[in-house]
Amino acid sequence: MITKEKYIIFSKGHKNPQSVTKVEDKFIAVEHGPQGGDELNVIKKNNNYGWPLVSYGTLYNDGKSFNQTRANFESPIFSFLPSIAPSAINNCPQNLKNYYSTNHCLMILSLRGMALFVVLLDKKKLNVVSIEEFKIDQRIRHFGLNSKNLLFQKNNSFYISVDGEGIYETSFGNFR
Repeated sequence: MITKEKYIIFSKGHKNPQSVTKVEDKFIAVEHGPQGGDELNVIKKNNNYGWPLVSYGTLYNDGKSFNQTRANFESPIFSFLPSIAPSAINNCPQNLKNYYSTNHCLMILSLRGMALFVVLLDKKKLNVVSIEEFKIDQRIRHFGLNSKNLLFQKNNSFYISVDGEGIYETSFGNFR
């Protein structure tokens, strides 16, 4: 049984976190927003990310906007509009990391977007440099992970689970 004495709250105000990965000493998360406004966040200790008061999404069934920013709340580094329904985030396989070595390279899987997104973050500022979409036309749910919770890859191939289909082995062969 977990009691309040056995944990600390690292951060709060998250909408619906789907996945977190570590980049050096930083945590990067993808979250579902309300009716749009899915987010990419750098998670920092003791920060408040604003939910349920702040979002780039809209209220369900009436389309009214939330406040998009507010003092004392951390803003996302990127908001997906329209929603992609992110399901997982992870570091890129080694060949992409090598190719984009001046940036951090991440991959995001999506349910609604039915795609894999390659996200480049500036190494110093952690702002989004680019997002490239690779359509899969299937709802993609998880990355295959090894026993250390790292992206399972072999020869730059990695594994993703696809709803109703199974596990795909995929790679960015001869990238660029």
